[in-house]
Amino acid sequence: MFKTLLFTLTIILVSGTMFYYQIEGWSLFASFYFAFVSLIPTGVDTGLVPEATISKVFTMVYLIVGVGAMLLLLMKLGFALVKLDWPDEQEVKKKRRNFK
Repeated sequence: MFKTLLFTLTIILVSGTMFYYQIEGWSLFASFYFAFVSLIPTGVDTGLVPEATISKVFTMVYLIVGVGAMLLLLMKLGFALVKLDWPDEQEVKKKRRNFK
């Protein structure tokens, strides 16, 4: 699942970067920076603001899709760093039966 999330996030970042590069006319670095920082839930001010109406619409959709993917990836990395594992479905069902 990690590789799939990483691949999905890469596609999202590349699409965002290319969109802002072509539509807003920003440099590739500025476009990537905006695309990446927008998906991290920190509130960092990039100093870049989409001007075109189509860019504003794209940004709303981009954030809805991208933030979810980024959060899932960050959660997976966090669990890997503390060496926790997602509970197996069988374990969850067994615990539920024992709890009742």
